[in-house]
Amino acid sequence: MKARQETLVIGENVYQLHRWGDGVPVILYPSLGRGAVDFDALCLALSRAGFCAIAIDPPGVSTSMVETPWRDLFDVASDLWAIVDHLALVNPFLIGHAYGNRVVRAASTLRPSALRALILLACGGEVPSSDEVHIDFLRCFDSALPREEHLASVRRAFFSPSNEASSWREGWHPLLARAQGQAVIATNFEDFALGGTAPCFIVQGLDDVIAPPQNAWNLVARRPNTRVVGLERCGHAILPEQPRVVAESVVRFIAENLEA
Repeated sequence: MKARQETLVIGENVYQLHRWGDGVPVILYPSLGRGAVDFDALCLALSRAGFCAIAIDPPGVSTSMVETPWRDLFDVASDLWAIVDHLALVNPFLIGHAYGNRVVRAASTLRPSALRALILLACGGEVPSSDEVHIDFLRCFDSALPREEHLASVRRAFFSPSNEASSWREGWHPLLARAQGQAVIATNFEDFALGGTAPCFIVQGLDDVIAPPQNAWNLVARRPNTRVVGLERCGHAILPEQPRVVAESVVRFIAENLEA
């Protein structure tokens, strides 16, 4: 099964959407400076389970990007809702990976009754990484690094020590990452930290050094109707590290939520 693609203009921003299957809508927003391709395995699993998975390429991945696409994270979230409204989707599930978890939490904060549930993959934002990890994280977006040095930083920052990182050798978009980072800096984390009131499911890698697991435990403690599953031998990349377990967990949560 292949995704059906659609290009959509929201204000000055040009998005490309990748739609898999039909049924209950599930919107997926990727990690910082990365694109919808990271969700391919999850989207395929969702479509086979009878859902319509729509993964978003932000501007700068497969389309052009203006110099300042967004003022803050709520601007990014408003674009997400504009996409939902354009497609006439009703009560979608929202999935965000890494940076995307901030986007969907901001979106849920803006319109808490407009989504069915929130799914956060690699939930961060409160408990920071170490200085050493942050340096490796920044190096992931340095296109001037020799390829093997770059891959070493990707491995240390994003992957569990037991996992191979070569699947993420490519797919880094530094200009997009810079614009997304500026949107995060311009936004008070506490203004979207709880992510609204919809049911919430967190899938957290236990070896995540960018978004340490304490982030997920803290959110579960503070937020009603929220639960978490921790994955061993899994870091911040999570999608290429444990694709089968992530897909099974997400599909099960969506199915259970529809039955409730």
